[in-house]
Order: sequence, then C-alpha cells, then structure tokens
Amino acid sequence: MEDVVREQQQRRAHIYELDPLRICTALCVVGVHVLSFTLFLNHTDIGTQIQNAFVVALHFTREVFMFVTAFAMVYVYYGRPFNFKRFWTKRGIGVLIPYAIWSIIYTWVNNPPLPAGTFTKTALLDILTGNASYQLYYILLTLQFYLILPLFLLFLKQVKNRPWIVLSISFVFQVVFMYLDYHLLQKGSLASSGFWQFIAQYQNRFVLVYQLYFILGGLTALYLQQVRAFLLRHGRAVVCLTLFALAGLWIHYVLQMRIYQEPMDYATSVLQPAMVFYSTAVIAGFFWLVSRWAKRVDADGRPKGYRIWHLLSDVSFGVYLIHALLLTATLKWVVPSMPEAWPVAIRVVLTWLITAGGATAISIVMMHIPVLSRLVGRAQIARRSSTSTPQASPKAEQDIAAEAKQAQHAL
Repeated sequence: MEDVVREQQQRRAHIYELDPLRICTALCVVGVHVLSFTLFLNHTDIGTQIQNAFVVALHFTREVFMFVTAFAMVYVYYGRPFNFKRFWTKRGIGVLIPYAIWSIIYTWVNNPPLPAGTFTKTALLDILTGNASYQLYYILLTLQFYLILPLFLLFLKQVKNRPWIVLSISFVFQVVFMYLDYHLLQKGSLASSGFWQFIAQYQNRFVLVYQLYFILGGLTALYLQQVRAFLLRHGRAVVCLTLFALAGLWIHYVLQMRIYQEPMDYATSVLQPAMVFYSTAVIAGFFWLVSRWAKRVDADGRPKGYRIWHLLSDVSFGVYLIHALLLTATLKWVVPSMPEAWPVAIRVVLTWLITAGGATAISIVMMHIPVLSRLVGRAQIARRSSTSTPQASPKAEQDIAAEAKQAQHAL
C-alpha cells in the first residue's frame, strides 16, 4: 500500500503540449516521404527544385522527434528511482517488440522471396540497423536513447543548474560537427574512403549525432514552467524567428542550387549546419504554438479538442510504422491513375492525404483490437481507459494522468 501511495505522489501532471507535437511530427514525416517519392511527377528542373524546397522545409522532423522523446522520458523519470528491468519490460512491450515485428514484415515485403536461412539473417541485420524500411531508423534511435537514459538522467542532474552554458556548448558542438560532416564526410576528402563511406551510410541512425535535441528536450522538461512563460511572453518574436529561419533556409537552398550548382541530394541533406539553426527555431515555434493551445482550458481543466489530439497522439507511433506500406501501395496503384492534367501539387497532396489518413485510421482500428494493438505500441484502448477514469476535480484528474500515460508516450 505504501508503494502505491508513493507512486501516486510521484506522478506528474499530463503535458498536453506533447499530444499535438507527436502526431504533427508523424504527419510531417509522412509529408517528407510523400514529397520525396513523388518527385518523378515533375517533368521540369524548376518543378523538382520547388518540390525539394518543401522537402528541405520539413527536414525538422527527426530533430523534433528527438526533442519530444527526451522531453517525455526526462519528465517521467527524472528525480525518481530508475528500475532498469521494469523500464525495459515496458519499453520492450511498447516499442522494441513492435519495431522487431514491423522490421520482419518490411524485410518480407521489400525483398524477393528468400530461403529461410537467408531471410532470417537479413531480418536480424535489418533489426540491428533499421534497414528494413526507410522510416524505421526513428525507432532505432529511440531504442538507443532508452539504453543511455540512466546516464542521460545522471548527466542532467549534474548540469541542471547551468542550463544556458550546457545548451550553448551543445549547440556549438552540433554546428561544428555538422559542418565537418557536411564538408568532409558527405562531400570531401573522406567521402571516397571505404571506412568513412560506411560511417556515412549509418550515421543518421546513431543517437549521439542528435545530442543537441536530446539535451534541449531534457532541459525543457526540467524547466518547463520557465520555458512556457518565456515563449508565451515573447510569442511574436518566436514566430518571427521561426519565419526568418525558414526564409534563411530557403535562401541557402537557392544559393546551393543556383549559384554553387550543388547536387540535389547534397543540397537537401538533413545533416548540414543550416538545419541546426532552422530545426531549433522550429522547435521553439512549435512549442510556443502548442503552449498557447494548452493554456486555454475548459471547465474540466483540459484544452479545447484535447480528446482528439490525445487519440491522434496515441496512434502517432503506428503512423510511423505503417505509412511506408500505404505509400508504396498508393504510388503503385493510385498515383498512376490520377489524370496527368491535374497539377503536380494536387496529386502530391492527395497522395499525402491517402497515406497519412490511411495510416492514422488503421492505427486507430488496431488500437481497439487485442494483440494487434501491441503492434502500434499500445495496450488495447478499452482496457486502458478503464484504468484512467477521470477524478472529481481537474487537478486530481491531471495528477493521476501522469506516469502511465507519459511513459507510454515516448514517441
């Protein structure tokens, strides 16, 4: 009984801001992939370049993903005894098992028929590397972060009183790292080396490559009230900064394409110095936006539209996992049937709507089906809802929302 009381006392209030952040990030990931795989619809260089400009603008997704992941984990586990075995029991059921199963599914779908032994070796290698499908490295990065989470929590404990110094050092290190990576590893003296080519192939799925966004997410969780107040107080400046960062990113992209004549894949690379400034500004802009939304609550103490955002947040993990299958099917069966007279923009938007909407709908359905709900990282929703009955007051309701929901919402 004492353990139960202690656990309830340690629970935190639900962070409503994370719900729209999760699903919006997932839908933007779908947008990146739709834009990238529909480039063939353009028959002119200028059309391709314009579409790739939108790809570049959506390249904040993995940084926001890392920020949200670190925020959720630090918010739930910082300052509490960390039981590694219990943590990985939850993570194994909620993340690792779905990741492994979907990796096997994608290995089967994306390869020609293979002998049993070869298929097993390929599937195991794909699970280790995230190669089964192009979106699964997101989940692989999450699992890596879970492995270092106890050390990360200890790190935050040591530096929590010097947040600006830590963030400044982390930011400078991220920019310098991206500069060296972009100019030496992706294109330069190291690009032709066999060893460094191997590093370049897998660097986007190594957790320390994104250290700034994990640290930013962790410190934001520790100083949540101060961050909220600052963003809400300086909302106009935050919006201007975000728009200025987008304009700067596009100007940089135009210079790369038109002046420096850089190859398209190099100009649209996610791992380049400009993305550090841009993605940081986008994180600030998004968090300001969701903080404004969360600030306006109803009589129950919840923001307007909370239920739909919370449901969509629940299915965001499923959207990551499922959408590649739907996009492949849409590109094969639906896009060719669209009239060529339709503008490319219309066909691209329809492809996104079909893919994103389909992945969301399927994930919602799967959440209500025993066993299948685990494939989207959730317990069966009916059973979960019975354990989270609203309490008599908004404050009590928020307090009880804490650990069970936040721990399940790492993504």
